[in-house]
Formats: sequence, C-alpha cells, structure tokens
Amino acid sequence: MQVIVFSLNEKLFAIPTNKVSEITKSMPLIKVPNAPDWVEGLINLRGNVVTLINLSKILFIEDKLCYNSIIILNYEDDLLGLLVDEVEQVLNIKEEQIQILKKEDNQNIMGIVDINNKIIDVIDIEKLVEQIENKI
Repeated sequence: MQVIVFSLNEKLFAIPTNKVSEITKSMPLIKVPNAPDWVEGLINLRGNVVTLINLSKILFIEDKLCYNSIIILNYEDDLLGLLVDEVEQVLNIKEEQIQILKKEDNQNIMGIVDINNKIIDVIDIEKLVEQIENKI
C-alpha cells in the first residue's frame, strides 16, 4: 500500500494514495458564510471548485492555522482539499505493518505504523469522508 505522510501540528499522519488526485501548495480561498467551522472555504483549482477541510478540527487536534499544503482527494466525483502543514514523503508500507486500533479509540484512524521510530497515524479515508458528509 502506498501512503502519503504529512504533518499536522507536529504529528505525523498518512493517507492511502488511491484517493489522492494531487498535492498543491496553499492558495487563496473564498470563505463560505454559515459553513461549519471545519470548512475553511472554497478554492478554484483549474476551474474545479474544491471544498477545503480543516483536518485539525475533524481530528480534534490543536489548530495552529499555518497550512502550507493541500492534499486533493477525489472521492466519488467530488473534490475535497485537506489542509496540512507539510507533505513529508510517499511511502510503501505493507498492510501487516499497520497496527489496527479498536474502532472506538478513534473512528477516523485505521491504525498506526512505526517507521524509523516515528509513529504515524494512518487515516481511514472512507470513515473520514463519511464523517464529513454526515456533518454537512
């Protein structure tokens, strides 16, 4: 499985690349009145409207308001942008390397992986998007 490793408030996360369409640098956004607090706004990405999601607020970690990169997800013909601090690297990991967490621990995290003594939370994109859609 190939994953993109990124940092968010000095913590490392990974998402499988199968739903990622691209990675871009932060760009100007348009605020959406009355949007949930985890929706930062909308961006125009080559003529496509992309909803920017503040992943810190979805994952309930401290939000430091400094995002340098956007990971664009293509999920069921919708584009979602995840605001992240920095994209660190792309890794190939084996499914058996992921230590699966109990679902009640954190429903958005499928498990953790230890790479070079760094603990990386592997995000379950399906659950994350399902949670986002349920909040809209």
